[in-house]
Amino acid sequence: MTAEERLAQIRGLAPEKSPSVRVLSAATAHSDCRVAMLALATRTNLDRLCEGTYFEVAFGQDPQAFQRGQMFERRVKDHGYGALIQLLREHAGFPLTSVRIEDLRSRTPPNMEGLRQRAAETKRLLRRIARNAPDAPNIIDGAVLTCSIAGKVAYFEADSLAAAANGRVHVVEIKSFPYTDGRCDPDKLGAASDQAAWYALLGRRQLAEDEISPDIIAPDGFIIVAQGLGLTPTLLPQNLDARIRRAERLLETTPDPRQILAQVPNDLQFPAMNVEPEQRVELLEEILDTVGTAYRPACMRDCGAARLCRSRAHESSDVALCGNEIVRQLPGIPTLSRALELSEGLPAAPDEKHVAAGLSLAATVYDRALRRGAL
Repeated sequence: MTAEERLAQIRGLAPEKSPSVRVLSAATAHSDCRVAMLALATRTNLDRLCEGTYFEVAFGQDPQAFQRGQMFERRVKDHGYGALIQLLREHAGFPLTSVRIEDLRSRTPPNMEGLRQRAAETKRLLRRIARNAPDAPNIIDGAVLTCSIAGKVAYFEADSLAAAANGRVHVVEIKSFPYTDGRCDPDKLGAASDQAAWYALLGRRQLAEDEISPDIIAPDGFIIVAQGLGLTPTLLPQNLDARIRRAERLLETTPDPRQILAQVPNDLQFPAMNVEPEQRVELLEEILDTVGTAYRPACMRDCGAARLCRSRAHESSDVALCGNEIVRQLPGIPTLSRALELSEGLPAAPDEKHVAAGLSLAATVYDRALRRGAL
């Protein structure tokens, strides 16, 4: 049995989740969690395995926000991409004439075969841009970039790739969140910039495979957002250098299928959705016990098993419940219960003495503050 067949066997009849940039970014940000890496390698949708149970986590975009996003993207691309071209001319030195647009979405089927076709065409067009071909496009709409995840090719669909007059390619992300009085939601802008950085990195890797300088992909991305509460587009240039480097480091942590398979028993398999919800949770807990997890509060943002892992962390009084800063302050202390014991003066092991002294001092200061408050 090949590694790919074995990974498919581990997923079994569990729901499948194709990698996207968001999926890849979320999973690789939890590279120390073996279950997250196993789910990424096997394409298992952890977001759905707790459906119908107390541990279900609500994910998905608000329907109104989704509709607003679609309307905004249409406005950016209507009339021959008029708004997009104008913004690129104002902010990116885009040419005043000879605008050449390749809309890959409109000429391929909306399925896996279409993604493969668009990926091949994106690669060809990037080569033509890099070589300054006279008929190279200025805008690629619906570009698809590829990357190997656990030994299997994954396809990532970008909003668009824009080539300015100097022959460099800038990643464009179209988002409908409002930009008002020179400000917008920093978390949303950061997430959009992270997405753009991933696309820039994947584009650079593809060019490098063809022995073309990856610097063709510029470190400056363009995030197009809505001016005010309306749908008037505006463009925010963002330097992506640091985010690209971070994405590259994260990509290096994607799982090696051979290492993963060596760490899991032969009979391990994710539960199917037709299993009763409570039994499904029991089977999932067995996997968590066998493979191992690394819960922290940030998991609640993007992992469907986070509530289950949080419950388990509460049962074991895991220090990780308090977040990374507390974990760093308590090196070598496995549980909050043990931290409490050390703060109360119980004998410390040799590798606990430094932390124990700090906990004891903190407990003394805390008790003194309580007494003063009581007076």
